[in-house]
Amino acid sequence: MNFTKLPQLVDMRGKLKSKGTYSKRTKTITHRVWHHSLTKKHLGGSDAASFADYHVGTLGWPGIGYTFIIEPKNVVNTPNGKRARIVYTHDIDRRTYHVGNSNQFALGICVAGDYRYDTMDDATIASIADLHSALVKDNIGKNDTSHSEMPGYSWKACCVYDYRKHIEWQGSTTPVTPSPAPDTYTIQEGDTLWGIAHKDGAGGVKVEDLIKANPGINPAKLQIGQKINFGSSKDVVQPDINTKEDTKPSSSGDEVVRSIQMTLNSRYKFGLVVDGIKGPKTKSALIKAVQTELNKQFNKKLVVDGKWGAKTKAAIVTVKKGAKGNLAWTLQAALYLEGFNPGPLDSIFGKGTESALIKFQKAREISADKKAGKVTFTKLFAA
Repeated sequence: MNFTKLPQLVDMRGKLKSKGTYSKRTKTITHRVWHHSLTKKHLGGSDAASFADYHVGTLGWPGIGYTFIIEPKNVVNTPNGKRARIVYTHDIDRRTYHVGNSNQFALGICVAGDYRYDTMDDATIASIADLHSALVKDNIGKNDTSHSEMPGYSWKACCVYDYRKHIEWQGSTTPVTPSPAPDTYTIQEGDTLWGIAHKDGAGGVKVEDLIKANPGINPAKLQIGQKINFGSSKDVVQPDINTKEDTKPSSSGDEVVRSIQMTLNSRYKFGLVVDGIKGPKTKSALIKAVQTELNKQFNKKLVVDGKWGAKTKAAIVTVKKGAKGNLAWTLQAALYLEGFNPGPLDSIFGKGTESALIKFQKAREISADKKAGKVTFTKLFAA
């Protein structure tokens, strides 16, 4: 294969986070589909490993959804000049999730970056052209399209950058303008509410909008062909670019933090700006979630103020392995915000949560007893 000979390509098949395997394609690849990640290109989470964490841990997919990731922040010196690193994530014959019902015949290529704000650099453009040329020589696909040009996704603002120009397209070099978000949407393969509400639709739809617009919907059990209402985004508050911390526009590369913020909003109606930035407002909202759960589950009658005081510390209950529910989720989220990844934030205190907890306890020089009680929660929230 010509693409495997590219000097900037790194083979990471089998080395990224996964939970199961994708099945083999039943159709020949006809489309090379170009995406962008909606994560600022030079930030920590704008790489293949972080995308795999998000796709598996938050979206619940078997593995990362793209077959190739071009990483602008990782520049490689090659005989042909500087190139952005290309990560090869799955065998070409695997039907990965990225364009719903078109997955069988579509190859996913993601250029890391949020090109509503980022500027495409020369090293990245060169890698786009190199990869495209190699795939053409290898007879992998016949057509190039953006995510928004695939059936059912005309409302997606993806890929935004001008892929036609960068692959030396001979026709129009005008990117497709997304359509308005539809009134209803039909669920496709691999779709989740988190993926649909990824802040890239023209309507600015959020997860909480989708939940409100679809009473009784089970986000964990969406079915292919199921129709959902998009709801209204008229009340969505646009972030002020002159404010700081949690009120910045979407610019962080951390999709897990983004999912934490969305979960806090959907469960508790806190109204956080979903930007992936782990600032003090996100931490305060997580404390509010703990206080809310202590009141609801244990009748503690705390003031839900987002402050970790003596009364909240005294009211805390011990959370240990086997625990399930919202308190277990708050522990997982708090550990992640402190830099200790528990794996999927699934509200179940399992091996991953225990491992992250032990590492946190040792790092904070407290008893590594594998349980989260008053001392551990205080270290997580009071600092």
